[in-house]
Amino acid sequence: MTASGQTGVTLGLERIVRFLAHVLPSDPRDKLRVVHVAGTNGKGSVCALVSEALTAAGYNVGTFNSPHFLEPHDAVRIQNEAIPAGEYTRLQTWIRTLDSTQTNKLSIFEQTTVLALWWFAQCNVDVAVVEVGMGGLRDATNVFSSVRNGIGSLVQCICPVDEDHLGMIGNNIEEIALEKSGIMRPGSWIVVANQERSEAFHKIRQEAHRTSPGRIINVRRQPTYDIHVPNFVIDTTDVPGRVRPPAELPSWATFKGTGKRCLRVKYPPSPETYLKSSGSAKPKESRESKEPTKSTKTEVDLPLELPGYYQAGNASVAFYALDVLRTHYGFTRLTDAAIQVGFQNVRWPGRLSWLNIAHRRASIVSPADVQSGSESPSDTAPERLYEWVLADGAHNEPAAVELRKYVDTTLRRISQQRYIRMARSHHSENVCVRWVVGFTQGKDVSAILARLAQPGDEVWAVPFAQPKEMPWITCERPEQIAQTARACSEGVRVEAFDCLADAVDRLAACSADTFLNVVCGSLYLVANVFREFHLEPFPEIT
Repeated sequence: MTASGQTGVTLGLERIVRFLAHVLPSDPRDKLRVVHVAGTNGKGSVCALVSEALTAAGYNVGTFNSPHFLEPHDAVRIQNEAIPAGEYTRLQTWIRTLDSTQTNKLSIFEQTTVLALWWFAQCNVDVAVVEVGMGGLRDATNVFSSVRNGIGSLVQCICPVDEDHLGMIGNNIEEIALEKSGIMRPGSWIVVANQERSEAFHKIRQEAHRTSPGRIINVRRQPTYDIHVPNFVIDTTDVPGRVRPPAELPSWATFKGTGKRCLRVKYPPSPETYLKSSGSAKPKESRESKEPTKSTKTEVDLPLELPGYYQAGNASVAFYALDVLRTHYGFTRLTDAAIQVGFQNVRWPGRLSWLNIAHRRASIVSPADVQSGSESPSDTAPERLYEWVLADGAHNEPAAVELRKYVDTTLRRISQQRYIRMARSHHSENVCVRWVVGFTQGKDVSAILARLAQPGDEVWAVPFAQPKEMPWITCERPEQIAQTARACSEGVRVEAFDCLADAVDRLAACSADTFLNVVCGSLYLVANVFREFHLEPFPEIT
């Protein structure tokens, strides 16, 4: 998203295009091959999946996400490592100095976009994976050309589109879909996710056929299956990247009764199959096209490490984008095994993330209190609800629907575990949800809470800190959120907190095993929670 000084969001490309082409010593776009990702929900997950797979295959991969998570520089990464803070500050100062001589100055987000592209070009990345900030057509990232001599926007991914940022990028779903379709480039490949909103799908399909006929992959027409694979093993013999150890998760989030959760995808055995699936005539092959390098297999099982039903759809988009890279652009090291390792390694903080807060509890609760309320030594920490928090950046109604689905599945698993064990009387108690929520001003808080809160639940309204370098973001007042919650949620206990730390301390001090704690409503709030618990969002592969 582009922000004009302190005043708000302004969309447009004139400033950044001029700066890249005429102010910098050289144009970084002349060296970059790009995977460009737009949509309402799922953009970040698709970027993470694509980046990890390319990294596992041995490519030097730059990734630019919006917004940043903990600090501004963590939005700009190579091999999943953020640009050093000192280098970020140096480049930022240099860019602002250059911009100070211009009449029409860059916005904050435009400066960050320039910084990311310049750093990627200077580091000679093999490919840059770029997430759109807001919309698409007029977003500051939409500066890449069609492919010429292997350089430019190779693949554009359109993730699920829904009504968000109404009035800023469109007044209805069709206008929003049109805006997001603006990243499409003639002659490039376009991967379109399954769209829940038919109006969005028809507009995106129309724009895709108008822009790049014959080079469209409609994911909804590709056969994929969300399954559990017994004895799933990845053959890493020829994969340069290492496999990340499994994340620490509570037992109710690691269901493996019938095997590893995977996405089984069937890929086209030849380029012509892509063309048939798009329903268009075969175009003339461009000079950058390469011969297919895939094996003769027709399907592959991809581990779904990110939780949530919707991640199967995100994985489908990522896979077909990667398949285009290896089939048409010569990324020959992108074997099935490399993609599997990448999908296994992926971590995306703040999206259905399970946070263990036992260390915070230990610093608040006295040893005597812990002992008096503790379970027997044979119990393990994952069985204690009060030692875990589920954090998700769901900030619109469609995301809230998916979050509630995941929470309901989690509650069923907890209930099943307690039914089987029946070791203590408290195991028979029903588990409700404690929603710790904070929102950016302008969000439809009533619609989101109506999707989340149910009778017996609690809603804790909290603030979040002002995100760095994002002066256009304003936190909704907790008391206003609480007032809305009381009006739209019957049978729900509501409380407002003036300070997030107070709510976090209350959470950590709780010993009741009858609430599942969920933090949601804003990625900025989730980032604050990571800071409160001193958690590392992008752990290294060891």
